[in-house]
Amino acid sequence: MLRLLSRATLLSLPFVLLAILVAIVDPFDCLGLSSVVAEQVKFVVAQPLHNPLWKVQKFRSAPQSRLILGDSSMASLNAADIRAASGQDYFNFAYGGGTLAEAIDTYWLAARSVHLEAVYIGIGLINFNEYQNLNRVPEALAIVSSPLRYLTNRLVVAAAFLSAYGALSPHTLDLTTPSIDRQAFWRFQLDEAAPQLLHEYRFPRTSAARLQALAADCRRHGTRLVIVIPPTSIELQRRFVELGREQDEARFKSFVRTLGTVYDFDIPNEFTRERTNFIDPFHTVDDHMVIGEVWGNRPHYAQYSTVPASR
Repeated sequence: MLRLLSRATLLSLPFVLLAILVAIVDPFDCLGLSSVVAEQVKFVVAQPLHNPLWKVQKFRSAPQSRLILGDSSMASLNAADIRAASGQDYFNFAYGGGTLAEAIDTYWLAARSVHLEAVYIGIGLINFNEYQNLNRVPEALAIVSSPLRYLTNRLVVAAAFLSAYGALSPHTLDLTTPSIDRQAFWRFQLDEAAPQLLHEYRFPRTSAARLQALAADCRRHGTRLVIVIPPTSIELQRRFVELGREQDEARFKSFVRTLGTVYDFDIPNEFTRERTNFIDPFHTVDDHMVIGEVWGNRPHYAQYSTVPASR
């Protein structure tokens, strides 16, 4: 019996040590037991590894009544810049690589904990697609609700190791910058990424119905709902046409205009024709133009529409 217990102890020791490491580093700040590793180090490492987990925990710690939802195009919007333009605080609840399913689930997650005054959702054709259905939000909720899951989740363990390394290393970790040059990455996005994302497309009836329910909930509770269709390079817009998605995009835009106020930046104009305004075909260099038009109430490049009050 003693030999069996000794073997069991030896076998379990690595898992115990891993759990201790996670508890000490606490890469997503879910336990609140330690501050050994600086917040900035955790942000650089943990946030890109599981963006929903990082933001769900931050929101639980300090909920806000105004939200930004969507993917990386919305995640890049700076809350301080939005505050400067609007005089209001927003929680940026958008995720890198985010999907429409994740944005909708995140809305309901927030609505259960606070009365929402304003919700700005970024949606593009790529996300408005039945085949783009990844959803990391349920896993994030399960992890933040269970210390045991948190201590044993493989991504959390990886984040703990990388955060510890980042705290000890003189070099700054970078998990997000592409390892190829800008021109090569640009061509990759146009020639490979866009076809991979849109070679299959189907109108997302379930997500559309869920968006309608979300919009109805906003009307019922007096929540301002704004849809932002983020700008993409004119080269990517032409690629969508080449891929045969012109009618799909028209249907998508027609649908979202029934939900609430819409700022549609994804159209041919002076801004989208200028390549220097973009890091890559999907993302702008900075957030000044979008924030100025949407939160500064200065529509210029965007096509602006709103649902009549009688609807």
